[in-house]
Amino acid sequence: MAVFFAAGREEVMGKQVLLEERRLHNLIFRKMRSITGDGGEKGFRLQGMIVSFLCEHAGERICQKDLEAEFFVRGSTMAAAISSLEAAGYVERRSDEADRRLKVVTPTAKAEEAYARLASCVRDMENSIVEGISDEELSVYFKVVNKICDNLEADDQ
Repeated sequence: MAVFFAAGREEVMGKQVLLEERRLHNLIFRKMRSITGDGGEKGFRLQGMIVSFLCEHAGERICQKDLEAEFFVRGSTMAAAISSLEAAGYVERRSDEADRRLKVVTPTAKAEEAYARLASCVRDMENSIVEGISDEELSVYFKVVNKICDNLEADDQ
């Protein structure tokens, strides 16, 4: 197996971070597909996460910029996702009354119904993922993931 690490960096237990991340990603989508029965990705891609976030914060003033920061995506990516959701009837977008430059995004009744179905699937998925993993192990996992994210974000600057 080819090693793609920086000079001096050895594989740990014969594993590479990118390959393991890809494996985890694929397993999560397969599991979600089996739980939802609808292909899984519909409920887990960016649009699904946006709908979930908006429904969980219903009644709050959420702008497109807030969503960009929440999901660590660029403005163009978020604009495209919101446009798709708007066209499908899941969100409404309007100018903020206090600052017309900002776009406030709110969920529709259709989004609330979809969220109610998705929420139980996500809960089941989260429970399945962490089964048999101690709080200490989860803490280490999150610390490592955060360090990886910090490294990748530092590369963007």
